[in-house]
Amino acid sequence: MEYREARSKKLSFKGESTSSKRSADSGATKRKAKKKRHRDTEGAATGWGFIESLDDLEGPIALYHKDEQLAFVLAMPSREESLARAESSEQTLLLHALSNESLADCVPSSVEQVFSVRRSVPTAGPADAEAAMYSLKSFTGTYLAADRHGRVSCASAAIGALEMWTPVLLPDRGDGAVAFMIRPPGATTDQFLSAADTNNPATERERSEATRSSSPVHVHSHATAIGYSQVFFAKCQAELRSKRRQAASAAQDIATLSGNIAADEATQSKHFQSFQSERLRTLAKGNVSDLDSAKQAGKYSESLLDRREKTKSDRYCK
Repeated sequence: MEYREARSKKLSFKGESTSSKRSADSGATKRKAKKKRHRDTEGAATGWGFIESLDDLEGPIALYHKDEQLAFVLAMPSREESLARAESSEQTLLLHALSNESLADCVPSSVEQVFSVRRSVPTAGPADAEAAMYSLKSFTGTYLAADRHGRVSCASAAIGALEMWTPVLLPDRGDGAVAFMIRPPGATTDQFLSAADTNNPATERERSEATRSSSPVHVHSHATAIGYSQVFFAKCQAELRSKRRQAASAAQDIATLSGNIAADEATQSKHFQSFQSERLRTLAKGNVSDLDSAKQAGKYSESLLDRREKTKSDRYCK
Protein backbone atom coordinates (compact mmCIF):
# COMPACT_ATOMS: atom_id res chain seq x y z
CA MET A 1 0.00 0.00 0.00
CA GLU A 2 2.81 2.37 0.85
CA TYR A 3 4.48 1.56 -2.45
CA ARG A 4 1.39 2.54 -4.43
CA GLU A 5 1.22 5.91 -2.74
CA ALA A 6 4.89 6.62 -3.39
CA ARG A 7 4.84 5.49 -7.01
CA SER A 8 4.52 8.35 -9.52
CA LYS A 9 2.23 8.10 -12.52
CA LYS A 10 4.74 9.81 -14.82
CA LEU A 11 8.50 9.81 -14.98
CA SER A 12 10.07 13.15 -14.13
CA PHE A 13 13.58 14.27 -14.96
CA LYS A 14 15.85 16.90 -13.48
CA GLY A 15 15.48 20.23 -15.25
CA GLU A 16 12.19 19.32 -16.86
CA SER A 17 9.68 22.17 -17.05
CA THR A 18 6.33 21.52 -15.41
CA SER A 19 4.42 24.70 -16.20
CA SER A 20 1.81 24.65 -18.93
CA LYS A 21 3.24 27.85 -20.39
CA ARG A 22 6.64 26.27 -20.97
CA SER A 23 4.95 23.24 -22.51
CA ALA A 24 3.01 25.48 -24.87
CA ASP A 25 6.19 27.35 -25.81
CA SER A 26 7.92 24.05 -26.48
CA GLY A 27 5.11 22.94 -28.74
CA ALA A 28 5.21 26.21 -30.66
CA THR A 29 8.97 25.87 -31.12
CA LYS A 30 8.56 22.36 -32.49
CA ARG A 31 5.87 23.49 -34.91
CA LYS A 32 8.07 26.37 -36.09
CA ALA A 33 11.01 24.02 -36.64
CA LYS A 34 8.76 21.61 -38.55
CA LYS A 35 7.54 24.42 -40.83
CA LYS A 36 11.14 25.50 -41.43
CA ARG A 37 12.14 21.95 -42.44
CA HIS A 38 9.15 21.86 -44.77
CA ARG A 39 10.24 25.13 -46.40
CA ASP A 40 13.76 23.82 -46.79
CA THR A 41 12.58 20.65 -48.52
CA GLU A 42 10.18 22.45 -50.86
CA GLY A 43 11.55 22.61 -54.38
CA ALA A 44 14.20 20.00 -53.63
CA ALA A 45 15.22 17.70 -56.44
CA THR A 46 13.41 14.38 -56.46
CA GLY A 47 13.47 11.21 -58.50
CA TRP A 48 16.42 9.80 -60.42
CA GLY A 49 18.73 11.69 -62.76
CA PHE A 50 21.79 10.99 -64.86
CA ILE A 51 25.16 11.29 -63.15
CA GLU A 52 27.25 14.32 -64.08
CA SER A 53 30.53 13.56 -62.30
CA LEU A 54 32.30 10.70 -60.55
CA ASP A 55 31.14 12.08 -57.20
CA ASP A 56 27.55 11.28 -58.23
CA LEU A 57 28.46 7.59 -58.39
CA GLU A 58 28.66 7.29 -54.61
CA GLY A 59 25.35 6.01 -53.29
CA PRO A 60 22.43 4.14 -54.90
CA ILE A 61 22.95 3.73 -58.65
CA ALA A 62 20.90 2.17 -61.45
CA LEU A 63 22.66 1.09 -64.67
CA TYR A 64 20.97 1.04 -68.08
CA HIS A 65 21.98 0.03 -71.59
CA LYS A 66 20.40 1.07 -74.89
CA ASP A 67 20.47 -0.57 -78.27
CA GLU A 68 18.75 0.55 -81.44
CA GLN A 69 15.30 -0.51 -80.29
CA LEU A 70 15.14 -1.31 -76.58
CA ALA A 71 16.38 -0.07 -73.22
CA PHE A 72 17.77 -2.55 -70.68
CA VAL A 73 18.43 -2.35 -66.95
CA LEU A 74 21.18 -4.26 -65.17
CA ALA A 75 19.63 -6.30 -62.37
CA MET A 76 20.31 -9.14 -60.00
CA PRO A 77 18.05 -12.21 -59.93
CA SER A 78 14.81 -11.77 -58.02
CA ARG A 79 14.82 -12.08 -54.24
CA GLU A 80 13.26 -15.56 -54.35
CA GLU A 81 15.79 -16.75 -56.93
CA SER A 82 18.68 -15.27 -54.95
CA LEU A 83 17.57 -17.11 -51.81
CA ALA A 84 17.35 -20.33 -53.79
CA ARG A 85 20.92 -19.81 -55.01
CA ALA A 86 22.28 -18.76 -51.63
CA GLU A 87 24.12 -22.03 -51.15
CA SER A 88 25.92 -21.75 -54.48
CA SER A 89 28.37 -19.12 -55.68
CA GLU A 90 26.44 -18.43 -58.88
CA GLN A 91 24.78 -15.02 -58.99
CA THR A 92 24.16 -14.12 -62.63
CA LEU A 93 23.59 -10.52 -63.60
CA LEU A 94 21.33 -9.90 -66.57
CA LEU A 95 20.16 -6.95 -68.63
CA HIS A 96 16.36 -7.01 -68.61
CA ALA A 97 14.42 -5.29 -71.40
CA LEU A 98 12.15 -2.40 -70.40
CA SER A 99 8.86 -1.47 -71.99
CA ASN A 100 9.80 2.20 -71.83
CA GLU A 101 12.35 2.93 -74.54
CA SER A 102 13.26 6.43 -73.25
CA LEU A 103 16.23 6.38 -70.89
CA ALA A 104 15.19 9.74 -69.46
CA ASP A 105 12.00 8.19 -68.08
CA CYS A 106 13.57 4.99 -66.75
CA VAL A 107 13.61 4.59 -62.97
CA PRO A 108 14.41 1.47 -60.91
CA SER A 109 11.28 -0.44 -59.94
CA SER A 110 12.81 -2.92 -57.48
CA VAL A 111 15.84 -3.35 -55.23
CA GLU A 112 17.28 -5.88 -57.67
CA GLN A 113 17.93 -2.99 -60.08
CA VAL A 114 19.83 -0.80 -57.59
CA PHE A 115 23.50 -1.06 -56.65
CA SER A 116 25.19 0.74 -53.79
CA VAL A 117 28.40 2.27 -55.13
CA ARG A 118 31.32 3.39 -52.96
CA ARG A 119 35.02 4.05 -53.37
CA SER A 120 36.94 0.82 -53.02
CA VAL A 121 39.65 2.44 -50.88
CA PRO A 122 38.18 5.54 -49.18
CA THR A 123 41.53 6.39 -47.56
CA ALA A 124 43.45 6.46 -50.87
CA GLY A 125 45.08 9.76 -51.75
CA PRO A 126 44.59 11.64 -55.03
CA ALA A 127 47.89 10.28 -56.38
CA ASP A 128 46.94 6.64 -55.71
CA ALA A 129 45.44 4.53 -58.48
CA GLU A 130 42.88 3.11 -56.03
CA ALA A 131 41.39 6.59 -55.56
CA ALA A 132 39.57 6.26 -58.91
CA MET A 133 38.27 2.73 -58.24
CA TYR A 134 34.71 1.99 -57.15
CA SER A 135 32.86 -1.12 -55.99
CA LEU A 136 29.25 -1.99 -56.75
CA LYS A 137 27.28 -3.74 -54.02
CA SER A 138 24.00 -5.53 -54.74
CA PHE A 139 20.96 -5.76 -52.48
CA THR A 140 22.16 -9.20 -51.32
CA GLY A 141 25.37 -7.71 -49.90
CA THR A 142 27.61 -9.16 -52.61
CA TYR A 143 29.90 -7.20 -54.96
CA LEU A 144 30.12 -7.06 -58.75
CA ALA A 145 33.28 -8.87 -59.88
CA ALA A 146 35.05 -9.93 -63.07
CA ASP A 147 37.89 -12.40 -63.60
CA ARG A 148 40.61 -12.48 -66.25
CA HIS A 149 38.55 -14.88 -68.38
CA GLY A 150 35.78 -12.28 -68.82
CA ARG A 151 33.25 -13.89 -66.48
CA VAL A 152 31.14 -11.38 -64.55
CA SER A 153 29.47 -12.41 -61.30
CA CYS A 154 28.10 -10.92 -58.12
CA ALA A 155 28.90 -13.40 -55.37
CA SER A 156 31.86 -11.87 -53.48
CA ALA A 157 31.17 -10.90 -49.89
CA ALA A 158 34.22 -8.60 -49.65
CA ILE A 159 36.11 -6.13 -51.84
CA GLY A 160 39.24 -7.39 -53.55
CA ALA A 161 41.11 -6.86 -56.80
CA LEU A 162 38.30 -8.54 -58.75
CA GLU A 163 35.70 -6.12 -57.36
CA MET A 164 37.49 -2.80 -58.00
CA TRP A 165 36.16 -1.03 -61.11
CA THR A 166 37.40 2.21 -62.66
CA PRO A 167 34.52 4.21 -64.17
CA VAL A 168 35.23 6.21 -67.32
CA LEU A 169 32.81 9.05 -68.05
CA LEU A 170 31.75 9.37 -71.70
CA PRO A 171 30.00 12.73 -72.05
CA ASP A 172 30.10 12.52 -75.85
CA ARG A 173 27.94 9.36 -75.76
CA GLY A 174 25.05 11.04 -73.92
CA ASP A 175 23.86 12.03 -70.47
CA GLY A 176 25.15 9.74 -67.74
CA ALA A 177 27.18 7.61 -70.17
CA VAL A 178 29.91 5.66 -68.40
CA ALA A 179 32.08 2.59 -69.00
CA PHE A 180 33.43 0.37 -66.23
CA MET A 181 37.04 -0.76 -66.61
CA ILE A 182 38.87 -3.41 -64.60
CA ARG A 183 42.19 -5.28 -64.75
CA PRO A 184 41.86 -8.51 -62.76
CA PRO A 185 45.00 -10.27 -61.52
CA GLY A 186 46.49 -12.29 -64.37
CA ALA A 187 44.99 -10.13 -67.13
CA THR A 188 47.40 -8.46 -69.53
CA THR A 189 45.06 -5.64 -70.63
CA ASP A 190 42.16 -3.66 -69.27
CA GLN A 191 38.72 -5.23 -69.56
CA PHE A 192 35.35 -3.51 -69.77
CA LEU A 193 31.91 -4.45 -68.51
CA SER A 194 29.96 -5.29 -71.66
CA ALA A 195 26.52 -6.30 -72.78
CA ALA A 196 26.12 -9.21 -75.17
CA ASP A 197 25.72 -7.99 -78.74
CA THR A 198 22.00 -7.24 -78.99
CA ASN A 199 22.30 -5.89 -82.56
CA ASN A 200 23.78 -8.99 -84.11
CA PRO A 201 21.99 -9.61 -87.46
CA ALA A 202 22.24 -13.38 -87.03
CA THR A 203 20.59 -13.12 -83.64
CA GLU A 204 17.83 -10.98 -85.10
CA ARG A 205 17.03 -13.60 -87.71
CA GLU A 206 16.95 -16.40 -85.17
CA ARG A 207 14.31 -14.93 -82.90
CA SER A 208 11.33 -12.68 -83.27
CA GLU A 209 10.94 -9.25 -81.74
CA ALA A 210 8.49 -10.54 -79.13
CA THR A 211 10.91 -13.25 -78.01
CA ARG A 212 13.81 -10.79 -77.97
CA SER A 213 11.89 -8.33 -75.82
CA SER A 214 11.18 -10.92 -73.15
CA SER A 215 14.60 -12.60 -73.01
CA PRO A 216 17.36 -10.98 -70.91
CA VAL A 217 20.86 -10.17 -72.13
CA HIS A 218 24.00 -11.48 -70.44
CA VAL A 219 26.95 -9.32 -69.41
CA HIS A 220 30.68 -10.12 -69.63
CA SER A 221 34.08 -8.42 -69.57
CA HIS A 222 35.79 -9.86 -72.64
CA ALA A 223 36.05 -6.48 -74.37
CA THR A 224 39.40 -4.68 -74.25
CA ALA A 225 38.17 -1.40 -75.74
CA ILE A 226 35.13 0.83 -75.41
CA GLY A 227 32.53 0.26 -78.07
CA TYR A 228 28.75 0.39 -78.36
CA SER A 229 28.16 -2.57 -76.02
CA GLN A 230 30.42 -1.14 -73.29
CA VAL A 231 28.43 2.08 -72.80
CA PHE A 232 26.09 2.15 -69.80
CA PHE A 233 23.95 4.98 -68.53
CA ALA A 234 24.07 5.55 -64.77
CA LYS A 235 21.34 7.23 -62.76
CA CYS A 236 21.55 8.43 -59.17
CA GLN A 237 19.07 9.87 -56.68
CA ALA A 238 18.64 13.55 -57.47
CA GLU A 239 17.93 14.49 -53.84
CA LEU A 240 21.10 12.82 -52.58
CA ARG A 241 23.14 14.51 -55.31
CA SER A 242 21.67 17.90 -54.39
CA LYS A 243 22.46 17.44 -50.68
CA ARG A 244 26.02 16.37 -51.49
CA ARG A 245 26.58 19.45 -53.62
CA GLN A 246 25.12 21.76 -50.98
CA ALA A 247 27.41 20.25 -48.34
CA ALA A 248 30.44 20.66 -50.61
CA SER A 249 29.49 24.26 -51.36
CA ALA A 250 29.03 25.03 -47.66
CA ALA A 251 32.39 23.46 -46.81
CA GLN A 252 34.05 25.55 -49.49
CA ASP A 253 32.43 28.71 -48.16
CA ILE A 254 33.65 27.89 -44.65
CA ALA A 255 37.20 27.21 -45.83
CA THR A 256 37.31 30.45 -47.83
CA LEU A 257 37.37 33.64 -45.76
CA SER A 258 36.30 36.76 -47.64
CA GLY A 259 38.02 39.20 -45.29
CA ASN A 260 34.73 40.87 -44.35
CA ILE A 261 34.72 40.44 -40.57
CA ALA A 262 30.95 40.55 -40.05
CA ALA A 263 30.24 38.21 -42.98
CA ASP A 264 32.95 35.71 -42.03
CA GLU A 265 31.82 35.54 -38.40
CA ALA A 266 28.16 35.08 -39.38
CA THR A 267 28.96 32.39 -41.97
CA GLN A 268 31.10 30.34 -39.61
CA SER A 269 28.66 30.70 -36.73
CA LYS A 270 25.79 29.42 -38.90
CA HIS A 271 27.85 26.40 -39.89
CA PHE A 272 29.28 25.45 -36.50
CA GLN A 273 26.52 26.49 -34.10
CA SER A 274 25.19 23.59 -32.07
CA PHE A 275 21.81 24.98 -30.99
CA GLN A 276 18.63 24.26 -32.93
CA SER A 277 17.12 27.71 -33.14
CA GLU A 278 16.97 30.32 -35.85
CA ARG A 279 18.76 32.99 -33.80
CA LEU A 280 22.40 33.63 -34.69
CA ARG A 281 24.69 33.92 -31.68
CA THR A 282 27.76 36.14 -32.05
CA LEU A 283 29.66 38.46 -29.72
CA ALA A 284 28.79 42.13 -29.37
CA LYS A 285 29.64 44.29 -32.34
CA GLY A 286 31.90 46.40 -30.15
CA ASN A 287 34.39 43.55 -29.94
CA VAL A 288 34.79 43.27 -33.69
CA SER A 289 37.81 45.58 -33.43
CA ASP A 290 39.71 42.67 -31.89
CA LEU A 291 39.45 40.87 -35.20
CA ASP A 292 41.08 43.77 -37.03
CA SER A 293 44.27 43.46 -34.99
CA ALA A 294 44.15 39.65 -35.26
CA LYS A 295 43.81 39.95 -39.03
CA GLN A 296 46.91 42.10 -39.22
CA ALA A 297 48.80 39.70 -36.94
CA GLY A 298 47.88 36.68 -39.10
CA LYS A 299 45.61 35.08 -36.47
CA TYR A 300 42.27 35.80 -38.12
CA SER A 301 40.89 32.22 -38.17
CA GLU A 302 42.12 31.57 -34.65
CA SER A 303 40.36 34.67 -33.35
CA LEU A 304 37.10 33.64 -35.03
CA LEU A 305 37.34 30.29 -33.25
CA ASP A 306 37.98 32.02 -29.90
CA ARG A 307 34.91 34.19 -30.36
CA ARG A 308 32.73 31.16 -31.14
CA GLU A 309 34.07 29.46 -28.04
CA LYS A 310 33.05 32.39 -25.86
CA THR A 311 29.49 32.28 -27.17
CA LYS A 312 29.45 28.47 -26.78
CA SER A 313 27.96 28.20 -30.25
CA ASP A 314 30.59 25.86 -31.69
CA ARG A 315 29.90 22.18 -31.08
CA TYR A 316 33.60 21.42 -31.52
CA CYS A 317 34.71 23.88 -28.82
CA LYS A 318 34.92 22.87 -25.17
